[in-house]
Amino acid sequence: MKASNYDEAEVNRQYDDALKRRSIYEGEKFRIGSIIQLAQQGGYKLPWQKPADNNSNEREALSAFDLEAAKPIYYPVGMPAREFAGPQIDGGAHLFPMKAISLLVALGGNGKTTFAIKAASHIAAGKPYDGSNIQQRKVIVFNVEENQEELNRKYGAAVNGWTDVEREASADNLRLISCLNMDARLTCFDGRQASGTGLAEKMIDAAQTFGAEVIVIDHLQGFVSGDLNLSDTATALSREANKIVSETGAAVVIAAHIAKHNIKAQGVDSGFTTGSLAFENAARQVIGIIPISDDDAKKYGLEHVRQNYMCIGVPKNSYGPAGGGAYIAKVPVPKFHTITVDPFTPRTPVSGAVQTRQDKLKQKLYAYVTDNTGVTKNQLVKLARLDGPFNASKESIHIAMKELSSDLLVETRNITSDERKKLKLPRQVKQIYAVMK
Repeated sequence: MKASNYDEAEVNRQYDDALKRRSIYEGEKFRIGSIIQLAQQGGYKLPWQKPADNNSNEREALSAFDLEAAKPIYYPVGMPAREFAGPQIDGGAHLFPMKAISLLVALGGNGKTTFAIKAASHIAAGKPYDGSNIQQRKVIVFNVEENQEELNRKYGAAVNGWTDVEREASADNLRLISCLNMDARLTCFDGRQASGTGLAEKMIDAAQTFGAEVIVIDHLQGFVSGDLNLSDTATALSREANKIVSETGAAVVIAAHIAKHNIKAQGVDSGFTTGSLAFENAARQVIGIIPISDDDAKKYGLEHVRQNYMCIGVPKNSYGPAGGGAYIAKVPVPKFHTITVDPFTPRTPVSGAVQTRQDKLKQKLYAYVTDNTGVTKNQLVKLARLDGPFNASKESIHIAMKELSSDLLVETRNITSDERKKLKLPRQVKQIYAVMK
């Protein structure tokens, strides 16, 4: 080893080699301390040992802070409330603060993208969500997992049942951009240094051109280079995300996966996001989506359909109340062969002694559909009489079946030709009732 051969790049290389396990690295090995010591003997200076350049240009750069502008100001009449782009949930937290990063966190397949597109559609249309008014804003979504066709499918399911005017407003103010077939990394590593790739600038340009006030980046893991468990990776990513916030003034919503140790979580809490806490710390709001808890499923009588219900919680909210939560339900949309999510208010089942007539009717209908394969609407109509098995009118049965569908207990599905033959149903029958699995 010759000390004169050492420069900063060589020190970094040998530092990395020294960290490798003996079983997988057969080259010459040196202790980290000895590498640095020999490098210093050859004239290498550690970063904090390098003398400062005291020329006037550097001194001017170091004193570039505007101290006068940093003087605090007291406003006697107070200051305007912060703005939020998203809905208010459960009468508590408003979602998606403007000019800030929000994290939308869930386990894969548990509704991150579906909820993000649903919320984006409401914001773009200015359509209230679960009774909460929303200001109309332009929204741009960058998605790294789905192609354009699938994004359109999810959008179609989200706005299915809306009026033409609402759908048109939503489409005019919303852009869904698939990044599936491109290098979508926001950061990259040059040696040991993490830096931006230029993608953030492209996102900024697209958002400014479109006039977007809400930017959704879905999802975090697909836009990152490096290990999210490392603070350097998370810090570099935070820097790029804050750059987007600073340049656009938008509400930047980043979808992310849940941390592994929270996969079976019964509640939403801090440290919910996968990877280093450095990125979660950079966010002003963290929103978690998890399956409804065991206790709540039992409380609301949803044990057998628990997988269809999710809870939204806000474990971190720098600009308002945290905690609390709301519920959403996965709703199949056969027309688009996918699901959407809708707000859901669970109802505590009443005891048998005080059940209403409608509750009893729903129980009878649910049991009938469970016990009989291929129940049709006409079959129920024929049984609709006061002296029949349901002791109910056609209208009462219609309302009860609609409520069972809303509660995700019973669905209407298309019947196959083989099923029609097996059940001996007439050709004009297109759909049957079935218990949701």
